[in-house]
Order: sequence, then C-alpha cells, then structure tokens
Amino acid sequence: MLDFDRSDFLKYLSGFPQQILDTRELMKNVKVDYSISQFQNLVIGGMGGSAIAGDLALAFSREKLPLPAMVIREYDIPVFVNKSTLFIALSYSGNTEETLSTSQQAIEKGATLIGISSGGELENICKKGNYVHIKIPEGYPPRQALGYLFFSLYYLLDRLGVSIANEADVNETVTLLQELAGRYDPHLNMGSNLASHIAQSIYHAFPVIYTGVPFLYPVPVRWRNQFNENSKCMAFSNVFPELNHNEIMGWEGLYEVNKHLRIILLRDPEETPRMKKRIEISKEVIRNSRIPLGEIFSEGSSRLARLFSLIYVGDWASYLLAMLNEKDPIRIDGITYLKEKLSELPA
Repeated sequence: MLDFDRSDFLKYLSGFPQQILDTRELMKNVKVDYSISQFQNLVIGGMGGSAIAGDLALAFSREKLPLPAMVIREYDIPVFVNKSTLFIALSYSGNTEETLSTSQQAIEKGATLIGISSGGELENICKKGNYVHIKIPEGYPPRQALGYLFFSLYYLLDRLGVSIANEADVNETVTLLQELAGRYDPHLNMGSNLASHIAQSIYHAFPVIYTGVPFLYPVPVRWRNQFNENSKCMAFSNVFPELNHNEIMGWEGLYEVNKHLRIILLRDPEETPRMKKRIEISKEVIRNSRIPLGEIFSEGSSRLARLFSLIYVGDWASYLLAMLNEKDPIRIDGITYLKEKLSELPA
C-alpha cells in the first residue's frame, strides 16, 4: 500500500511529537525584550503551511490576547500597520515572496518585526535590522513543520505576556500524539485505524470538513490543505454557525453532483449546548440530502492536546488517502511549476 511514498514521508508524521519537544528546547535560548502591552495590534504574515500556524495560534489564544490580531496571506500589509504594530513573519523556508514583501513593508512603516524561519532571506532581513529571528530546523516540507512553527509561536506569545504556555498540557500533547502515532501508522496497525477509515471513506470523493468550536476553527482549513497537497484531492471547509447562513442550502443541490461529497464533523466537548443543537439539526438536513457524514471526536484533557489530536488524525488521513490515490505525498509539482514561472518574471 505504501509503494507511492517514495521519499519516506511517513517519517514526518511519526516524528511530529519530537518537533514539539525540540521546539521547547529551542525556545529556551530565544531572548525577547518586548511585551505585548507595548503594541496596539498584532499582524502575522505567512502563506500556506506556515500561515496555518498563525491561524492556530491566534484561535488558541483568542481568550487571552489583549489586542486585535490577524493573519494575512498576501503581498501587502493593511493600512493600519505602523510603529505600534508587532509584525510576526512566518516562512518556513524564509524565502516566501509574499511574506518577504509584507515584512519589508512592515519595517518601512516602523513596525517591530519578529521572524520565524529555517533560514533564507527572512533570517537575513532580521539580522540586518537587528530584529528577533527564531531559527527552526530545515529539511522539512513546510506543511510538515507545523510542530516547529506553531510551538515557536506558542512559546513566543507566552514570552510576550500572553499567558498560554502550560508545560503539563505540552507533555500531555506529546504523550497523546506518540500514542496516536502507534494507532495510525499502517506498519503497526491497519485493523482499527481511524485515519485509514477516514481515508477509505473519502476515496474517490471530496471531503467537506466542519467544526463548531472557535479554538478549532483553523483545523478544517488544515485538513483541507493537507488533502490538497498530500493527497492531491480537492477538499472544502467551513465552520458553524456561519455555514448555517449559506452553505447549508448547497445540500439541496443536484444529487448527481453532491453524491461525491463526504461530510466530516470535527467535534469537541467545548461545543455549547446551543451549538450542539445547531449541529444536530444540520446533520438532519445533510442526511435528508443522502450525503454520507462522519464525526471525529477530539481526544485528550487539555485544549492543546484536543487541538492536536484532531490535527494529527487529519494529517495521517491525508497521507493514507495519497497512498489510495497512488500519489507521492511529497510532490507538489503544480506549486513548483508556478514558482519557477514566477521567478522568470521581472521583480
């Protein structure tokens, strides 16, 4: 089954818990002299597998962030960015052209820059301007370096005064993910493998991923992106309650089209009673439309562990779906071609 994993992509999945431990040690040597109270807003710039770390960090810390914060994925910064802005640039390679563009613009506006990358031009910009740069290990596909990217932000925000870091929660998360790696690794377990079951349920179909818990809102996006890049599969995502104001009507469309869709609901104990009712009613609408629906429940006690339990099963499912699709998960030929063509154009 794993013949199409020609670059041992499996090692990035099984090694994910170690990224968390490595980042905890790495961040002990990072000195930050700023406090979040010095700034009026926070902007995180990034793209793709780097930007999702920003989404996850802001969603996770939303109840403790004392200032407006946003993630941007574009070439230009918002007009409000100024000397009172903390601008965190996320680029795993350090060479993402959109992130470099926004970083330079932020510097020109007088914002305080912090860079997180494995090197590249972003590291050079930070060194040249005497800005903090957090250097993470190189050699990973950006989407599979989420442990380094997210936990760098996790500890950085805590260091800035956003009290979110809890070592007991980190330890629980690592232990849980190590256990889940044993459950999801096809070399070790195929009989009762949830990730394999998810992959098989959406084989020759299009996954549509939903959740109704605010701190999990970026997780369906992570699943969608992983299915896109790893599995070479179209995927879609949305969140409750927003989808009840528009997307729910799409389930009344032509069955000949909708029959190719598969709903995946990401569930968590923090759903409010009202949200639970909303989801149950929505399930009725979806089932009446004869669309297959599955539910994945978070595992763990802490928010951090529950968050990453859902991220991790999605990552494994995307890998196993790639094997079913006979695709090498490491290859991103379309993205590579696009970047090559763009590099030929004038700056």
